[in-house]
Amino acid sequence: MNRPGPTPLHVRIDSGPVQVVTASPATLGRTPDNTVTLNNPLVSRTHLGFEWGPDGWIVADRGSTNGFFSGGAKVTRLAIRGPVVIRVGDASLGPVVEITPAPAAAPSRPVPAQQPPASRPMPAQPPGMPSRPTPAQQAPPSRPMPAQPPSQPMPAQPPSRPVPAQQRPPATTPQPSQPPAPQPPHPPVRPAGGMRPAAPAFGKLPDAPHLAALHNNASAIFEVPGDLRGGRESIALSGVKSIGRTPENDIVVSDVLASRRHARLTANGQGLLIEDLGSVNGTFVNGQRIRRQPLREGDVVTIGNSDFVVSEGNLIRGRAKAMVSGGLEVDGIGLTVEGGKVLLNDISFQAGPGTLTAIIGPSGAGKSTMSKIAAGLNSPTVGRVSFEGRGVHDEYEALRNRIGMVPQDDVLHSKLTVRQALRYAAELRLPADLSTHDRDQVIDGVLAELSLTEHAQTRIDKLSGGQRKRASVAMELLTGPSLLILDEPTSGLDPALDRQVMKTLRDLADAGRVVLVVTHSVAHLEICDQVLLLAPGGKTAYCGDPKLKKAELGTDDWAEIFETVTAHPDQVWANYRQRHPHQTAPQAPPPAGPPVVVSQASSGRQLSTVSRRQWRLIFADRGYLVFLILLPIVLGLLTMVIPGGEGFGLRAQMPGGGTPGAPPKDPTEPLQILVVLIIGAAFMGAALTVRDLVGERAIFERERAVGLRPGAYLSAKVLVFGVLAVVQAAIMVGLCYGVRAMPTAEDITPPGQDPPSIPPALTLFLAVAALAVVSALIGLAISAAVRSNEQTMPPLVIVVMVQLVFCGGLFPIAAQGAKQLSWIFPSYWGYANGAQAVNLPATAYAPQVRPSEKNAGDPNAPILYSMWEPTLAHALISYGVLALMSILLLGFIYSRLRLKKH
Repeated sequence: MNRPGPTPLHVRIDSGPVQVVTASPATLGRTPDNTVTLNNPLVSRTHLGFEWGPDGWIVADRGSTNGFFSGGAKVTRLAIRGPVVIRVGDASLGPVVEITPAPAAAPSRPVPAQQPPASRPMPAQPPGMPSRPTPAQQAPPSRPMPAQPPSQPMPAQPPSRPVPAQQRPPATTPQPSQPPAPQPPHPPVRPAGGMRPAAPAFGKLPDAPHLAALHNNASAIFEVPGDLRGGRESIALSGVKSIGRTPENDIVVSDVLASRRHARLTANGQGLLIEDLGSVNGTFVNGQRIRRQPLREGDVVTIGNSDFVVSEGNLIRGRAKAMVSGGLEVDGIGLTVEGGKVLLNDISFQAGPGTLTAIIGPSGAGKSTMSKIAAGLNSPTVGRVSFEGRGVHDEYEALRNRIGMVPQDDVLHSKLTVRQALRYAAELRLPADLSTHDRDQVIDGVLAELSLTEHAQTRIDKLSGGQRKRASVAMELLTGPSLLILDEPTSGLDPALDRQVMKTLRDLADAGRVVLVVTHSVAHLEICDQVLLLAPGGKTAYCGDPKLKKAELGTDDWAEIFETVTAHPDQVWANYRQRHPHQTAPQAPPPAGPPVVVSQASSGRQLSTVSRRQWRLIFADRGYLVFLILLPIVLGLLTMVIPGGEGFGLRAQMPGGGTPGAPPKDPTEPLQILVVLIIGAAFMGAALTVRDLVGERAIFERERAVGLRPGAYLSAKVLVFGVLAVVQAAIMVGLCYGVRAMPTAEDITPPGQDPPSIPPALTLFLAVAALAVVSALIGLAISAAVRSNEQTMPPLVIVVMVQLVFCGGLFPIAAQGAKQLSWIFPSYWGYANGAQAVNLPATAYAPQVRPSEKNAGDPNAPILYSMWEPTLAHALISYGVLALMSILLLGFIYSRLRLKKH
C-alpha cells in the first residue's frame, strides 16, 4: 500500500502572504536557496526543515545558531497536528512563523513558495503596467476572499500571539471586493527589455500605498512601524505615556535610533506636552529638536525614523498620504559661488520609493555637487529639496538618519575587517543603550542584505573593488536610511565589477529605498529607472527613462550625446526647458543662526570608540607597528657613535680636576648625546602622526556628518598618539642609559652644591617625552593642513631640520635675532629641559666656569645659555612654553577639523 503524499503546508511569516510547501523535505532559512526564505539576522542560512512522515508534517531544527521557540520554550522538533505558531531565533523578538497543515483544496488563496516572504518584500507592480499573473494567481480560489493591498498585513491575529493595544492597527472601513493585485515572483517582473517604468521626471510620483511596504530595513532589530509597515495607527492619549524602543513603553518605537526611554507624553486638560528624556538622537517637533514643548493639532513628532501626527487629541503613527510625497523632490535647485560662477542651474526632478536614478554628465557638470545638496550636506542658493514631504535643509537634523551618503572615496579603514569597521561605525551612529548583541544583530542584517556575510571577517584591503563599495554602503545602512545617495561608486572598477555594483544598487532600490547614484559609466544605465543628464554649468540636458532618450536627444549613442552636451550646453538646456517648462523656485532663505550640530553619542563614548579603533588600527598594520618599535631603538643606539665614555658624568673632568690619571673629558660629549635624544624625540613624534588625519579625512568628514564631534575625534588621537610618543621616548632614553653612563645625582652635582631632589634620569626622560608629545601635535597640524599624503614629507623634513639647527646644542646661535627666533621652536625648550635635567653647565665644561662668564675660562668652550642652569624658575618657563605651544597647536588642528572643506 502506497503511503499518501504530503498535503500542502501553509507557512506565513509575520502576518505576511501565505507560502505553500508541497514537497518534503523542505527548508526555511536566510538564503534564497531555501524553499521558504526568511531574511533576518536571527535566522541561519538553513534554519528549519519541514518533513512529511507517517503522522503528518514535522518541523525540525537544522543545526541553527539560535533555534526556534514554541510557547516561549526552545524546541528542536515539533509535530504539526494543527495550526502552530513559532518564533525563529528568539523567544520574544524573533520573526513569527505561522504553520498550518491544509487539505488539498486550500481554503485561501496561497502565494507560491517562490514568492518572496514578508521579511524581504519585493516591489509591487508599478501603476499602469499590465499584470503578469503567475499560474497560481490565474487559478480561481475555492473560496474568494476580499482583496487587500500588498502593503497591508493580514488583519487577524492568532489567539496565541497577543498584540499590545498600542501596536494594534485601527479598525478600517471594509473595502469592496476586487481582484487581488498580483505580486511579481522573485526576481521582480519587469517590462520587455528588463526595465521598470521610470518615475516621471516632474509630475506625479508612483502610488505611495503600493510602495509603502517595499522598504526592508535590514538594520532594524524590531519591525519598523508607521507608513512603511502596516499602514497608520491611531494611539489614544490619556495621562502620561512613555515612548521608547523597548516593549515596556506605552508607545513602542521599534527602531535602533530610538533610545530605550526616549520621551514622555503627557495628556491633561490643558492639552498635550512632550518631553525628551535625554535621548541620544533627540525628539523633533516639526523638524526642530526639542526638550519640552506643547503639541498642537497637526504637529509632526519625529523619533528615529518614525513620524507621529497629532490629530484630534490622538497620536497617529505614520503620516497621511496627503502629507508625504513618497520620495525625493528636487525643485529648481541652483548654486552660485563667489565670483558669480554658476555651478547648478534650475535642476528639478523627482524620485519615488523603489526607484534607482543615475546622475550623469561630463566632468565639471556639477554631478557631485548636486548629490551633496540632495543629501543635505551643502545648501543651494535657490530652490528646495524635500524628502517624504519635508525640507531636507530645513529639517536636516530630523531627517539625517533617513539619508545615507556614500562619498566617492572609501570611508573604511582598510586594515580592519568588515565586521570590525561596522562595529565601530555602529557604536558611533547607534544609541549607547543598544547592547552589543543588538548592534551585532543590526550588522548581521546589513551584511546579509548586501551579500557580505561570508566576508565579515575579511580585511577590507583584501576585498575586491565591488565588495569594498558594498562595505561602504553597509556603513550607511546601519541606521536604515530610506534615501541612499552614492557618489561615483563605480569609479576605477572594471566592467564586471561595475555591473556588480549597479545590480547591488538595483536590489537596494527594489527593497523600497530611493537610490541616487552619480556615475561616469553609461554601460549599465538600463538598470536605472531614470537618468538625469547634466550639461556643463549644471544645466539639465535630459531627465527620464534611459530607453527613451532617443526621442528627445536624437540618438541612442551616449558618446555622441556627451559630445553634443559638452559642446552646446546652453542649447541642450534650452531644448530641454522648451520640452519641459518649469517655473523657477523662489530663492532659498539663508539659514537663521549657526547650524545646529547634534551628536549621536556623548563625547566620552565617542572618545572611547575612536581611541579603541585607533589602537586596533595600529596593531592591525604590522608594517607600521614594526616601524614604530624600530625607530626609537635605532635612535637610542645612535648615541653609541658619539666619542667618549663618560656620558653625563663628572668622573673625568677638565685638566686639573677629576680622577687622577684619567683622560680629560670631552666637554661636547653630553651636548651631542642630548642633541641625539632631543632631535630624535622631535622626529619620532612628528613622524608618528604626520599621515594620520589626511589619510582618513574622507572617513572623518562622513562620520562628522552623522554626528561625530571634532573635539572627541581630536582628543582620541591626542590620547593614543601621546601614549605612543611617551613609550617611544622611554625606549630611546632607556637604550641611551644602557649604552652610555646613566646620569645620577652625584654625577651631575659639582662639589659644594646640593644634589637634585628628583633623579636626573627621570627628569631627562620627562624632558624627552614632553618634546615627543608636542612634536606629535606638530605632525597632526601638518596632517590637518595638507591635502594629500604626498604633501606631508616636505614640511616634515623642514620642521625637523629647522629644529635641529635652532635647538642650541649643535652649535652656538650667535647671529643677530637668531636666538630670539629659536624661541618659537619646541626643540629649543626641549633641549633646555634636558640640559637642566643633567646640569649641562656642570657636565659640559669645567665646573668653576659659571654660565654668566661664558667662555671666560676657555675660549674654545661652547657657548652655553642661562636657561640650561637647573632652577625651578627655568623649569617652569620651559615646560610652560611647551604647554602654550601645545594649546596653540590643538587650536589650529581643531579649527581645521571643523572646516567642511580643506
